Amino acid sequence: MSSPELKMAHVNLMVDTIIANMPSEGLRSVLRSMLAADPSVTVLFEERTRNYLKKSALTFSPESLFTAEDNESRTTGNFRAMQQRIRTMLGCGMCYECIPLLTSILSQASHLRLPTTSSKDLLHALSTIDGDIVQALTAVQKLLLTSTGTRSPSQEEKLVLQSLFNAIVQCYESWNATSRDFIFERSAAALTPEYLGLDIRLIDFSTEGGQQLSKSTIPPLASHIETFKLSNVVLPRLFSGLWQLSSPLWGTASPLQMREQFSAYASSGFTAYDMADHYGDAEVMFGKFRASCSNPDSLFGATKYCIFAPISITTEVVASNVAERCTRMSANHIDLLQFHWQSYSDPQYLTALKYLQEDPRVHMLGLCNFDTEHMQIVLDSGIKVHTNQVQFSLIDSRPIFKMGEACTTHNIKLLTYGTLCGGFIADKWLDKPEPELFGTDITPSQRKYYEMILNWGGWPLFQQLLRILRQIATKHGVSISNVATRWVLDFDYVGAVIVGTRMGVSAHAEENLKSFGWKLDEADQGAIHELLKRSKRDQLIGLLGDCGGEYR
Repeated sequence: MSSPELKMAHVNLMVDTIIANMPSEGLRSVLRSMLAADPSVTVLFEERTRNYLKKSALTFSPESLFTAEDNESRTTGNFRAMQQRIRTMLGCGMCYECIPLLTSILSQASHLRLPTTSSKDLLHALSTIDGDIVQALTAVQKLLLTSTGTRSPSQEEKLVLQSLFNAIVQCYESWNATSRDFIFERSAAALTPEYLGLDIRLIDFSTEGGQQLSKSTIPPLASHIETFKLSNVVLPRLFSGLWQLSSPLWGTASPLQMREQFSAYASSGFTAYDMADHYGDAEVMFGKFRASCSNPDSLFGATKYCIFAPISITTEVVASNVAERCTRMSANHIDLLQFHWQSYSDPQYLTALKYLQEDPRVHMLGLCNFDTEHMQIVLDSGIKVHTNQVQFSLIDSRPIFKMGEACTTHNIKLLTYGTLCGGFIADKWLDKPEPELFGTDITPSQRKYYEMILNWGGWPLFQQLLRILRQIATKHGVSISNVATRWVLDFDYVGAVIVGTRMGVSAHAEENLKSFGWKLDEADQGAIHELLKRSKRDQLIGLLGDCGGEYR
């Protein structure tokens, strides 16, 4: 049965005047706030976006994406317009429709002379396309999910994907890419899963000039690294979070730059990594790096099995997902598998967890964004839970109300994210005005956490918090971010804080490690508590629900 057509209401002159005259940044900010206030509008917004893209496709030309001046290749304005169109298509669910555009970019790029006549700007632009392809293929993976597992692509879908892979091979061959830093290595790897059924010509990107890459050796954790135990496994109390690999909007880097940062971080004491089945190719990149180490067991991989849509749980469906996680992580087991279930009204999550607990490939089982009530239901059903991953920070301290006590009772450790509010709880934001949400330096995470700051008490009060944290940081010789991290770490039921890592884009390992080796004293805690009493933090659990409630 087709859905009824929506009535087109009259838009008055003054509203049209706002739309015509408001700066684009302001219009975006207002639109986002409307979608946050009434999420039901999102479906209509996405539908109208798809309609616009389909209508404008007739007049959109993907030609002349590159030019050569002074013997140096550059992108043109058409390249930027093409990429914006692709990202818009990805945002509204047109993942297959955008792949021919990505293929067109690669086909034109294959005629460039790389890397000798290329600027760094061009190489970076192409690496962002690599990130776009990975995001598109992650969306394809979600589209192939059915209520009974993963289906194979249709013949038409295979042709689209095969053309993309062929264009990647065309770039590799025309550039004579013998280097281990082939720009589209990540894209090629994302097209190799067997369930896609493509005709894949395997290209070994792990060699350089015919020589195998040297293996890294991860040193033992240094004495200054604070640790905790999960089922007798000793882990650092800071995990590296790889969610930024889910989208190029957090920045992009070449595979070589990512591998180099993996090596540097692991050698510094960051030996535990958090990822998920929908974080782009995070599992693949981590798995490749771990497999390249001479002592791979020194690295701990925590990934997720996330079920967002209705599904029929069977042993086959669950076992297939575990197998996929192992394959993507280049391993025969999963150190910690964290389970997310979207709809509590469907009790099949207990069945899924039972099957996961029985699977010998899952060494430890955790939860992700479960509230206290449903975590208790899981425990009462006989499931052994080692961790629950939830948001926890000075701004969002909901775990202290219910979750913390339950974790203490059942010896469950929290793995916390959002502890730095997307980077807002940092010295760089001290005495700064409210951010322009769609400025060039603002990430998707910061848009999310800015709204949390508004719910908590607003930007002026947040600035007062930063000033107090700065005073405490000066006293201890650390940064504001270190103080915020330490505040969370000082709760006994917290196992580790997950700090987002933009692999190959930015590095903060040395600064983050300064969160270790000291404690907030009574005066520090008192100063923070007095400020927090003036906030609305006690009301957040009523506004958003218990941990994870904002996602449901």
